[in-house]
Formats: sequence, C-alpha cells, structure tokens
Amino acid sequence: MRPVFRSVLKGLSVAALALAVTMPVATTETSAQTATAEKKVEKKKKKRDPRAKIYRTKSCMACHGRNGARAIRDYPNLAGQNEKYLKQQMLDIQSGKRVASIEEETGHPRTKGMADVMHLVNKKEIGELAKWLSELPPAKLRPPEEPVSEEQIAAGKKAYKKLGCKACHGKDGTKASNKAYPLIAGQKRAYLINQMTDMREKVRVNGKSKLMYGVIKRAKDDQIAAIADYLSTVERKAKKKKK
Repeated sequence: MRPVFRSVLKGLSVAALALAVTMPVATTETSAQTATAEKKVEKKKKKRDPRAKIYRTKSCMACHGRNGARAIRDYPNLAGQNEKYLKQQMLDIQSGKRVASIEEETGHPRTKGMADVMHLVNKKEIGELAKWLSELPPAKLRPPEEPVSEEQIAAGKKAYKKLGCKACHGKDGTKASNKAYPLIAGQKRAYLINQMTDMREKVRVNGKSKLMYGVIKRAKDDQIAAIADYLSTVERKAKKKKK
C-alpha cells in the first residue's frame, strides 16, 4: 500500500507544481486582455463626436430623436438633410423669422417648442449641429399609419410633376438644385403636408419659402396630400463620404 500511496502523493505534487507554474501566466494573460479592452473603450469614448453632445444636451433629441432620425409626432427627421438648409432654418426659428400654423393638440404654433429652446445654442453651435446632422444617414422608412396604395403614389407623382416640384427638389425629392433647399424624400407625411400648406397660406415665408409660393399657391388640398403620400414612400440613401 505504501508504494502506491507515495506514487499518488508524487503525482499530486507534480500536478500542483504544474498548476502553480501556469497560474501566473493565465493571470498575466487575463490582465493583458482586460487592459486591452479598457483601452478600446477609452479610445471609443475619445472618438465620440463633440457635436453629438451638443445635440443631446441642448434638447434637440427630445423632439427629433436619436441622431435626428427618430423624430416624435409630426416633427421632421433631420439626419442627412442639407447643411445650409438646416443652419438657416435654425437661425430663422431662433430669430422668429420662421413661424408655423397652430397645432390643434397644443394650441401653439408648431415651431414654438423649438423656438423656446433655441436660446440654449449660439451661432457657432448651430453651424456645428447643421454640419453634424447633414453627415448622418437619413432615417429609414417606416410603415405608414395608413397604407399608401399604388394609386395614391401615382397621383402624388403626377401632382409633383405637374406643379414643377422637381425644378428645386429633384426628380423624386432626393436631390435639391440648391443646398439652401431641403431634401424632402422620405420625410414624414404629416410634416410635408403642414409645410406645403403653411407656405401656400403664407404662414411660413422665411428664407426660400417665398420662392415656393409661386408654385404651391396653385396646389389643392388633395394634391398636397398626394405629394406627401408619394414623397413619404421614397427612400433616401446616405450620402457618400468624401475620401
């Protein structure tokens, strides 16, 4: 029995010694992996765009959603919009030049909520926000609350063409002829209707809106609705990044 017992003890001692030798290595490897992971997290934090912080902390996200692509209610999605247009609209809302019709739900102009917080940003920050938002991918199309039929889309295309909308907004609303004009493809149906109606009724007259009046004044309610149906179903692709 004794030789067997000694053999077992010897085997255990060798195993223990091997474990003792390998443990520091394992610990060292684990520490190295942890350090590498921490560096990656730190590097990622440093890469976060400071302009995104302005957007998050100045109340923009409350209405226009994460990265300007998940706006609530009938507020517009801003991601991927023309920089020059965004900047001018923010400045106009801040100065009071851009106004809107009354929202039935609140009894206030639709621009009031944004006008009330625009004192939180200065001109430089407005420029930074406009540039940042313009670089982001546009919002993905979401299923409409009410299905849009092929007939409605066809009617919208016809009205869009008849009124000459493509002269400023491009063939399908995806490419504006002037950077001061908005990209309107894929925008919310309700928002599009509100803006076209406000321009037709001379409620919104700031900036380039005056130029649109000559066209939109001829549009009837059903044409405006049809155009909004159509444009809200047109997907807008992300802009190609400059190398």
